[in-house]
Amino acid sequence: MRTAAAILLALALLLAALAPALPALWPPEPAVPVMADALPVSAPPSPAPEKPDWTDMAYSHYDPADFYASAEKLTALAAGDDADAVLTLYDALYAELVRIDTLGAVAYIRCCADVTDAYWSGERVYCSTLLTRTGDALACAAQAVMQGPCADAFAAHVGADAAAFAAHRPMTDREAELTAREAELVDEYNARMSDAGALTYSYNGRDWTQDMLSGMQGAALAAGDYDGYLEIWYGLQAALHDQVGPIFTQLLAIRSELAALEGYESYADLAYERFYGRDYGARQAQLFCDAVKDTGRTFYAALGDSPLWFAAGSVRPVLDESGLTQALGQCVEQVDPALTAICQDMLDRGLCDIGGGPARFPGSFTVPLGAYDSAFLFAHRDGDCRDLGTLVHEFGHYAYDSLHPAQNLLTDTPCFDLLEVHSTGLEALVTAYYGELYTDGADTARFLALGELLDALVEGCVFDEFQRQVYAQPDMTLDEIDRLFARVCAAYGQTEPRDVDYTWIYVPHTFESPLYYLSYAASALAAIQIWDLARSDFAAGVAAWKSVLEADVCREGYMTVLPACGLRTFTEPGAVAEVCQPLLEELKRLDRAA
Repeated sequence: MRTAAAILLALALLLAALAPALPALWPPEPAVPVMADALPVSAPPSPAPEKPDWTDMAYSHYDPADFYASAEKLTALAAGDDADAVLTLYDALYAELVRIDTLGAVAYIRCCADVTDAYWSGERVYCSTLLTRTGDALACAAQAVMQGPCADAFAAHVGADAAAFAAHRPMTDREAELTAREAELVDEYNARMSDAGALTYSYNGRDWTQDMLSGMQGAALAAGDYDGYLEIWYGLQAALHDQVGPIFTQLLAIRSELAALEGYESYADLAYERFYGRDYGARQAQLFCDAVKDTGRTFYAALGDSPLWFAAGSVRPVLDESGLTQALGQCVEQVDPALTAICQDMLDRGLCDIGGGPARFPGSFTVPLGAYDSAFLFAHRDGDCRDLGTLVHEFGHYAYDSLHPAQNLLTDTPCFDLLEVHSTGLEALVTAYYGELYTDGADTARFLALGELLDALVEGCVFDEFQRQVYAQPDMTLDEIDRLFARVCAAYGQTEPRDVDYTWIYVPHTFESPLYYLSYAASALAAIQIWDLARSDFAAGVAAWKSVLEADVCREGYMTVLPACGLRTFTEPGAVAEVCQPLLEELKRLDRAA
């Protein structure tokens, strides 16, 4: 059974994983309205402004003293028979919990805007820990209600959520301590990754940085001394690995202890059962991974060296922030005119930020802002044709958040495999319009988008198999982890056999949201089918995607929704190879035509 404590722990992890100078839409600190610092115990908080803009969403450091006092009052009321008072106070506390969650989202967005800003980094960690602790306090109070005279009235009020409250296991002091330390370590990882550009490697008396190696100086070196180029590349990678690798081993120990406290042999088992809303287990996941290996080996052998992987800079026009949002609007209107209003509303209210820069978090994400019945889209811009795919991907998430009511923070666990179909499926559909969007290099842009979709299928399985094995042996040394990753990558054809591989450190999910990555593989399998349908009947591809978008991901799982939408799952014998074959052939065609 999903308990409130496990769900809040998952939310804290996922808030961190939603993967830190913003453009003009990023406001200075507004004066009003400031979110409530204290919970009124006699009435719910005042409602948020209707359809507020981003500039209305201020932040203030939250003092939870009144929240905890009100939770204690709810526990005391649970012993009596005043059901109206119990329900009123519970609703007020839950509304305040949503505000805390929203504060955490705002802090995370601001932290990602500049990961070097110590204030927002500290607030992000503070809010992540606070959400877990306040959620546990409310769940404990609700459990007390379920054990008292008002249980029937409360169960009728919260519906199916009552069972989760009845089964709630209060968080121990040790779990709270471990969770707080986990958040601090994730923050340390992000900070060290943001400082990676300052690392140097000395070669022939010259200190090289990653920016130098990636620029014209590196190109010149590679042309004249490729062995030296590789030495520097691996040297910089090893230097970063030495900084962030030990963080992972600490996280491994913390999470393994948390799993043991919950009664699990492996943190992977805990994650599969509690965190991501999956309706299949680790054993089925390994069957999926095994089925993908042949496809991965075929894919990388045939196309791993294609020059198109390095040709993104040749695609024209290069879209700036304005061009990207305009292209997004054009694409979603052609996919489904109903999405146009959602897109325009997002832009009008300033709920989208696209940008780049060395201090900015290099990832992209969409995060709900529950207190305002809104969401926020944060996209990293690299300055090439892949930026549009990134923006479209995140808009798929934004569209779902706009069309569905917010999940219950205490009792709902969404199916993240399905959430990712919303984004990857939309990406796949939009490739049909690349010929209209790009005047030169449309096929290159299409190769990159579709190739990265197939790569996501393989990569998702690589990291899932890798992490499951690591968490099954949590006493592994860092060197053993590096050697394991090298073996797993080679098994999928990603690399030639080698002794060690450090590249796992570059995937933030490994540190922030372990065992999440398989959702990218599961969603890619669905998105490839949506793309294939759309090739011959675009309306059919859109219909399949919309069917997934319309599903209630907190009540339905991947294995149920996909077949209902006419899509195959990985449990069907031969499905993975058969689904991927048309895409492999299309990628080969694009490669030959280049």
